[in-house]
Amino acid sequence: MTKTTYEGKYIRFVHRATGPKTMVWSVMNNDGEYLGVVRWFGSWRKYAYEPERAVFEEVCLRDIADFIVARTREHREALKVHA
Repeated sequence: MTKTTYEGKYIRFVHRATGPKTMVWSVMNNDGEYLGVVRWFGSWRKYAYEPERAVFEEVCLRDIADFIVARTREHREALKVHA
């Protein structure tokens, strides 16, 4: 079962929707402000971050990168199970 919220140091990722094959995540700061979305980017065949408002420092950027890597890995592993 997939978690619905992942916590970074200053931001969190909240499951927003599930499309036909992939999930969509809202990126929020600790004050609850919407910062953007993480969704599957088919051309790159991996999750990508689409910022709404882009003001970040290295810890937040690292959290975003780690989240994207983990969700892409989970998605690819799920495809192997269903193949």
